[in-house]
Amino acid sequence: MLETLKRMYDGYGFDKVVGISYFNKFLDELRSYRFSEIFAIQAKTYPLRYVFDFLLSTPSLWVQLSDVEWIEIMNSMNPRPYPLKLSLDNGYFADIHFLAKYIRVNSIEVFLRQPSFSDLDKNYIIQYCQRDVYSFLVDEIDLEDLDGDYFVSEKEIRSVQSRLTYGGIFSNFNFNEDELINFLKKQHILLNSLQ
Repeated sequence: MLETLKRMYDGYGFDKVVGISYFNKFLDELRSYRFSEIFAIQAKTYPLRYVFDFLLSTPSLWVQLSDVEWIEIMNSMNPRPYPLKLSLDNGYFADIHFLAKYIRVNSIEVFLRQPSFSDLDKNYIIQYCQRDVYSFLVDEIDLEDLDGDYFVSEKEIRSVQSRLTYGGIFSNFNFNEDELINFLKKQHILLNSLQ
């Protein structure tokens, strides 16, 4: 698997082939591995933008994942590194970021509610999110790329969002910048009051 992932990363953007058309060449190989393993290796090794491009280009690998499977992926990324010493393009928090930004479900809240996750990891999640709040918001350029040709379609993403929120574990992630800042402050205060 490591060889496939390295070959995939090294060739990305070569000859200007990107998005779904690029990653489709690797789908048969990737399907022979567990998605959680693929995700963890990608996120811990490659830049965040590449991890997002990979996810947005390979929906067949993750659209059917349940809320419990996403929590297992979150767990596979623990323990997390101290976020304030990482570059903004580091992928160690890609699971939380992707679910919030693109799927529009409150992965931050779900992460913080997991009793088996350490308080340190929970604090790191909050610090990571506070570091660049704006990057959790979808802009027009993001939406333009969600067309089903370049990246997964917005319709397919809404279907995943609906399925994940239907189970009751995830809620919708409908914050503007100020609301997200306030939400993170409250979560920080709540977490530290419980310690």
